Amino acid sequence: MKSSKIIALALASGMLLTSVTACKKNNNTSEGTSGVLSSSAAASETLESIRISEDITTSVVTEESVETVTFSGEDQKYANTFITNFAEQYFNVYPDNGPFDVTNASVEQVLTFAYFHIKINSYRDFEPGKKGECNYATFTFEKASQVIGKYMSYFLKEEACKNLPAPPESIDNIGFGPYYADGKVWFSSGDGDTYRDIGIVDYAVYNSDGTVTLYFTVYNIDFDVFNSLDVDGVKKYYTLSPSEAANDSTLKRRGTGIANVDIGQSGKYSLRTYDVTLE
Repeated sequence: MKSSKIIALALASGMLLTSVTACKKNNNTSEGTSGVLSSSAAASETLESIRISEDITTSVVTEESVETVTFSGEDQKYANTFITNFAEQYFNVYPDNGPFDVTNASVEQVLTFAYFHIKINSYRDFEPGKKGECNYATFTFEKASQVIGKYMSYFLKEEACKNLPAPPESIDNIGFGPYYADGKVWFSSGDGDTYRDIGIVDYAVYNSDGTVTLYFTVYNIDFDVFNSLDVDGVKKYYTLSPSEAANDSTLKRRGTGIANVDIGQSGKYSLRTYDVTLE
């Protein structure tokens, strides 16, 4: 269909240009004497007009303009904070099955997100658990549902959690998790890591299906600086604009990412897809 339109438009443009040139004066005739281009010259100019018109028309038809939106103020802060909730825990950085897509996400993926989110942002929501000789960090199914539902377009079902293996009681058999027992999610406990990555949204594209695609850069806060900050000090990084982050000497660029989100009536984001490439 596009090819037909291009040819039709091109022919129309060529015919119009030919009719116009037919009315021009011949430069080789005396002034006042009307002259017409020879048939061969007219044909040559017509073909050239078609070629030029076809090139122009093609670029107009095939190139889609995409409007990008940059944020500021509270909108920038919210977008950065939302993305940081994923970037700070290295979410899906080393995926087994490609970019994260909530439509085919496994219960293990979303529970692992919940575990790290709680560990980084609300450690007190962990309950210590013990099975045999193994120590675990546990959290309730309700807490898992709350965290996952807040950040993703994913409905966690308890039946899916019940299909997970029970937490092992022997150190020889223990893995990272997730496990499920007694209405709780179980992960092998461990400490000592620092989570210093943040996400800064560079710009967004509003899509025709109502979703928004966020293009962002991942930065790492300098270790010594990070250790000197309190919670409010870390949160100040979430307010940075793309240019401020790029020029901040305490930040090191780590990579870039793309996230597609739904927007609720309240304006809050809910993750659909997420992909990060580290440099």
